[in-house]
Amino acid sequence: MKPVTDPSMYSGDSLTKVPLTRRTLLGAASAVAVAGSFPSTLLAQPTYPSKAITLIVPNPPGGNTDILARIFSVPLAKTLGQPVVVENRAGAGGVIGMTAAARALADGHTIGLGNLSDLVVSRYAQPNVPYDPAKDFIAVSTLAKVSIVVTALPTFPAKSFQEFLALAKANPGKYKCGTAGNGTMGHLCLEALQAAAGLDIAHVPYRGGAPALNDLLGGHIDVLIDGSALSQVRAGKLKALAVTAERIPVLPNVPTIAESGVPGFSFGNYWGLLMPTGSPAAAVNRINTEIKRLLEQPEIRQQLENAGFAPLASTPMEYGQALQKSYDQIGQLVKKAKISFD
Repeated sequence: MKPVTDPSMYSGDSLTKVPLTRRTLLGAASAVAVAGSFPSTLLAQPTYPSKAITLIVPNPPGGNTDILARIFSVPLAKTLGQPVVVENRAGAGGVIGMTAAARALADGHTIGLGNLSDLVVSRYAQPNVPYDPAKDFIAVSTLAKVSIVVTALPTFPAKSFQEFLALAKANPGKYKCGTAGNGTMGHLCLEALQAAAGLDIAHVPYRGGAPALNDLLGGHIDVLIDGSALSQVRAGKLKALAVTAERIPVLPNVPTIAESGVPGFSFGNYWGLLMPTGSPAAAVNRINTEIKRLLEQPEIRQQLENAGFAPLASTPMEYGQALQKSYDQIGQLVKKAKISFD
C-alpha cells in the first residue's frame, strides 16, 4: 500500500481544511531530524527491539482500538522477533492510557495506539489532560481509517436513518444515543449531527465502545454511534442505519448519513501508533517500516476489511501533519456547532 499523500487523511470531508499555522502536533518532523537529540547510548544499541514491546490501548477490550491492536500485535511480534503485549488502560476518553504511554520509558519498547478521540478531541473536551500531544509524543505510523456506524436493535421502529431522523425530529429529547464516552469521536459525531440536522437526542456516554454496545443490546439505549458493533450487525443482532463517512465494504448496502437526509455530512476516524518523545529514531523507523509491510499483506488487509477498517499507511511526518490538521479542523467544528463536552 502506498503511503498517504494527503496529510489531512480522514478527519471528515465536510470539515473545512485549514493550513498548518500551529506547530505540527506530535512533533514528528522526521526520524533523521530528531535523531540528533537522542543520547548516543540509545543510538548505539546494537539491536531493536531487545525485549518485549508494550502496546498500550487506551480503551477497554472489544472496541475498535482493541480490535486493531489484536490484528497487528501477533504479526508484528513475528516480524520483530519479540513479543508485543497488548495492555488495555481504559478511562477518561482515552486520556488514562495515553498518559501512561506518554510517561513510559522512551526506549522504543512502549507504543501507544491512539485515534482522533484520544489525541485531538480530548484536547477540547478535557483541556487539563496531563499530557501535551504536541510535546510528549512522536508519531510513528497510521494504521487504519473507518466510518463510524449508527446501529439500533432490529425492533427499533425506524427501518432507515431517514426514518430515524423523522422520529427524532417529531419527538425531541425522547431518544437516547450511546457513545464510547464524553470527548470521543462518537460523541463529537452526535453533536455535529444534531447541529446539522436540528435534532434533540440525549447523549449517554460510556467507558468505551464495548459497554455501550452491551447496553444497546440490552435495550437501555435506542441507538449507538460507534464502530464496535459490526460483528453484531453481521450476526443479525443489530441493524445498521447509516455510516458516518464513506460506505464500507462489509456493509455495502448501508448508506451514509449524507445519503440519508443530511447532505454534506461526513465524519470518520483514523488510528495510529506513537512513542513517547525521546524514543530512538531507529525504533520509530523500524516500527514504521514493519507496519507498511504488514499493511501490504492480503491477510492483514482482509482482517481489517472484515472489521470495517480501511488500511492506511503513512510516514511519521505525514501522520504528525495529519493530526495537526485534524486538530485545527475539529476545533473549527467545536466552535461553529458550539459543542459542549460537559
